[in-house]
Amino acid sequence: MRLSRPFCAAWLLLLPASGLFSVPAATAGPVDLAAPLPAKFHNQALPGHPDFVFSLYGAPGELKELRELVGVLREHHLGNGFDPGPGLQPAARPLFDFLAGINWPVMVYPGCADMQIDGGRCVLGPTHAGVLAAMDQAGVFTAIQLGEWGYYFHNLAPRESWWRDVYGADFDQFKQLIKPAGLAGYQHRPASRQECFNLVGAYFTNRNQALLGRVISVTGHSHYEAYAGEWGAKCIGLEVGENIAFTQSKLAFARGAARQWQRPWSVQVSPWFAGACTTSGPLRPEAGGARGLDAGHSLSFYERMWLHAWFAGAAMVTPENSLAIFFEQPVAPWTLTSHGRKAAEVFQFMSSHDRGVPYTPVAVVLDHLAGYNGYMDRPWGILEPTPGDRATRDLFDSQLFPGADHIHAKPSPENPEAGYLRPTPYGEIFDVQLSSASAEMLASYPVLLLAGDIDFSPEFLAKLALALESGSKLLLSPAHRAALGDRFASLARHPGVEVLEAWVNPATGRPAAISASRLQQLAHEVLPIQVAGDPVGFAVNRTATGWLVELSNHGGVAKRPNQPAITDVAAIARVTITAAFQPVTVRELRSQRTLPAAPDLRLEIGPGQTQFIELVGARPATPPK
Repeated sequence: MRLSRPFCAAWLLLLPASGLFSVPAATAGPVDLAAPLPAKFHNQALPGHPDFVFSLYGAPGELKELRELVGVLREHHLGNGFDPGPGLQPAARPLFDFLAGINWPVMVYPGCADMQIDGGRCVLGPTHAGVLAAMDQAGVFTAIQLGEWGYYFHNLAPRESWWRDVYGADFDQFKQLIKPAGLAGYQHRPASRQECFNLVGAYFTNRNQALLGRVISVTGHSHYEAYAGEWGAKCIGLEVGENIAFTQSKLAFARGAARQWQRPWSVQVSPWFAGACTTSGPLRPEAGGARGLDAGHSLSFYERMWLHAWFAGAAMVTPENSLAIFFEQPVAPWTLTSHGRKAAEVFQFMSSHDRGVPYTPVAVVLDHLAGYNGYMDRPWGILEPTPGDRATRDLFDSQLFPGADHIHAKPSPENPEAGYLRPTPYGEIFDVQLSSASAEMLASYPVLLLAGDIDFSPEFLAKLALALESGSKLLLSPAHRAALGDRFASLARHPGVEVLEAWVNPATGRPAAISASRLQQLAHEVLPIQVAGDPVGFAVNRTATGWLVELSNHGGVAKRPNQPAITDVAAIARVTITAAFQPVTVRELRSQRTLPAAPDLRLEIGPGQTQFIELVGARPATPPK
């Protein structure tokens, strides 16, 4: 394998005739810790805010109380921004003037129940923009949330009961905007992916214009993060938690889009869980669900999710409903709950450590018009999936993040929370890019894995050729080879083109985008650090001084929506991490323990716990046997 850039070292794998793979037999040399990752891979911060933002959800509507709350947040190191902040009405201007003076970014909700409806009442104008004038003059980041717009487009736009709830007595004035039943939010059945792209894009663009052109896109039940940057979002946001599946693939989509469009991305962690919601106070049944600190998701999930989103490169993480969760009462004396104390601990850790840059050497490349939508299980929410679409879906849900789909597969009755964060058999080394990405962007990845149906336009082929010339490796399926026809010969003249062997995934009974054995081999080829042992979630970041490994034991904590979490203290994950280099120093950052400076390190991770292993410096190591 030829990886000519300093993104990672190359390892040689010896493949026996049986087709089984072995562990790397030798390294090609030490990992080059001095060479930076491509500039486009650097974490995109909120403009004007180089520090990571941990935002509080909710703010008082009076200046005195807002000043007091900011003082409390600073005292406890519990946040440095608001999402959402004060409401966007003229009376709130002094509050935004104050926030501009302390340089705290604010996400604003538009303050209308029909924010997603194109043609509705929710159109903001100069008066609303004037409320934010001080923020703009001071260069403090603000954006207006367009929340769950993908879910609205496909699921709520045709639902009359929802429209009646939104408009009440004025329903008859707006009922003509309801989309026809059975068309997933479209006015008529689209005939192509291009038409779907145009229609959904026009919808998003119209809403962005109506919201002052300063939208933060927040999607939950879709994978439309790939398009939000292209259509003008100031920040590419996603919602996780709640009843939302596909957490980790959504992060891969959002990070890839953020890199493609050079925009910040964010994660909002929802406390809703099958009708129950985390709030302060004791567990109590309420209106078809439950409330209280033990309702909704587990504190272990929140902690792992906050940390994982930070490590994955998000510019901002928002614990939803946190004003009502972090304090016993959202008034003086502002007594912290157990969740508030944990959040303060986590944010203190985030603020005092360099997370580095997510090391994602493999780009899963989808066609620009793919319209991947795991929740609807149909491209663009309406089109019949092709075998290529199925292979893409299986790649994310059965191979890279197995068990992450609790929408179309029944969740565990003992632990329905188990599907939200999953062990990663190959590590979180993947971004999702679209074929619309620039040649420079594609060439930044050592490996390009094509998935699904691809339009091999002359422009895309030229970009692939440039990426291959720069040293990238291109993995494509036999179906892609057939689609290229005579054009394959021209592409194959470049070194690094590999046509993958056909493989039917026994878990799905369908042809896969790539075999399990080739994925395992790929992880050995591109990762400077291997993880073996019990199933865990793991990711690797590059820092200024070495490497940082995130290890999360997603097992051992069972949570039902309306019951307290149950921890199995015996569910300890035992893993060995093996570096392809000899570290000078090794530490576990959260406990501040110094560990043996050896290429092989045996670790134990408690149930529902996350560790961060820092490996500083490197010198040539003895090749693993």
